[in-house]
Amino acid sequence: MIKFSKLELLAVALAAFVGLVVLPCLNAFVPPSSGFHVTTFSLSLYGKYLTYAVLALGVNLLWGYTGLLSLGQCLFFSLGGYCLGMNMMMNISRLGQYHEAIPDFMVFLEFPARYPETGGLPPHWMPFKHFWFAGLMVVLVPAAVAALFGWLAFRSRIKGVYFSILSQALTYAACLMFFRNDFTFGGNNGLTDFKFLLGTPSLEAGEIARPADFIAKLSEGRDGVSKHLWSQIPEPSQKRLKELADANQGAAGEVLLGAELNKILATGLIYEERRFSEVALAPEIKRRLGQNPRDTGMLNLNRDLLESAFPQDVARKRFQGFVVNDPATKRALYICSGALLLLTYLFCRWLTSTKFGLIQRAVRDSENRVLFSGYATASFKLFVFVTAAVIAGLGGALFVPQVGIINPSEMGADKSIEAVIWVAVGGRGNLLGPILGAIGVNSLKSYATHSFAEQWPYILGGLFVFVTLFMPKGLVGLPSQIRAFWSKPGSTAADAESAAPLKPGKTARL
Repeated sequence: MIKFSKLELLAVALAAFVGLVVLPCLNAFVPPSSGFHVTTFSLSLYGKYLTYAVLALGVNLLWGYTGLLSLGQCLFFSLGGYCLGMNMMMNISRLGQYHEAIPDFMVFLEFPARYPETGGLPPHWMPFKHFWFAGLMVVLVPAAVAALFGWLAFRSRIKGVYFSILSQALTYAACLMFFRNDFTFGGNNGLTDFKFLLGTPSLEAGEIARPADFIAKLSEGRDGVSKHLWSQIPEPSQKRLKELADANQGAAGEVLLGAELNKILATGLIYEERRFSEVALAPEIKRRLGQNPRDTGMLNLNRDLLESAFPQDVARKRFQGFVVNDPATKRALYICSGALLLLTYLFCRWLTSTKFGLIQRAVRDSENRVLFSGYATASFKLFVFVTAAVIAGLGGALFVPQVGIINPSEMGADKSIEAVIWVAVGGRGNLLGPILGAIGVNSLKSYATHSFAEQWPYILGGLFVFVTLFMPKGLVGLPSQIRAFWSKPGSTAADAESAAPLKPGKTARL
């Protein structure tokens, strides 16, 4: 059980209340005209800071408590982001520039010719259609990479600056691989243009009843909507659909028809007043038509229009997913980021307060003594390294949908060095310090890169040098440092008296 001091408990509870309750409410319920309103952009920005704070807690667990200075933690942060990003790329629903079932960069790089058996989708991408698999990989991929690298490094007794250099080399090598277009992860541009999370309004398998009859209805053009939809299907596909319908091959016909209809639904609004004159539309659909929706809103509306026009042929599907750029989704992602930070803080607080935490600090202070005491320090270090990688991966997974992009630059060596600076500025060896450092430095970065973009690297470097020389305990150690500074003049006389030689007849008090 975690034991909190009253001050710590009050600080954590207050921060959790403000971050998880007050700020989302100011975004959701306070009108934009009010000075207390928090914009969706600001909330996403704060959410990004919170994911960085999660990353900083992992760095601190390694460096501050175990003495392992890793310069590659952003690799694990990015791997977690790529895993969730792949799932969201699979849910674009043909809303990309090319209106194809695969991401745009795969079309541009001619992946259909490279992977003809899967329609251009690399085989290792296919399981990421399922959110549960992507969520599992967010944890397992960083953990596996960290376990392999850590096992090789720690069993070879690599430590100190050599471990730092090797971890930096690892992230640099991974960065070079991800920059390659043939590595199938988007190359320099990475993954971006996300649309949906946890579902899509597109037609899926089993949602077209009696495909052969539906194909016949569309081809005969019995109404205005059927005529329009059939006219949008290319002639080769029309011919193939008729052949499949005549042969009563419903499964194959459903696959092809679903692909063609999804492309039509993602290309433009299918509504026209004369075309839908015979269709009874719900008032809510009419209201949305007046808003002239685009992109994800258009696709949602097109699906509802299709269901209204063909209630007997197209299954009604209430959209259960989330639109990534919707304010409510951004708000939920921010709350998830805050909850992840709180849980990570509590986990680190628990871990460092156990016997394991004592061994951690002993390894940091004198690994040889721990070895002589009979402990396998390599196993302890490997566990902490893998744990920090998983923490970073979870932070990266929530970072991606809030920022809207993940590319190889996020795993660059400079990003990992920045994370180390956050911990140094906040104060390593203390759980509050990395959070303050990550949020504070990134807030400063948001301001400085807007006003002093070219000077920001010098500002960051100067900040690190200043903290190293004059604030060795970081921001959290500043109050004690100030108290020590002010107490020096008063303690000079006592120090001088204690340092003076003893007079004859007096004995030292032990």
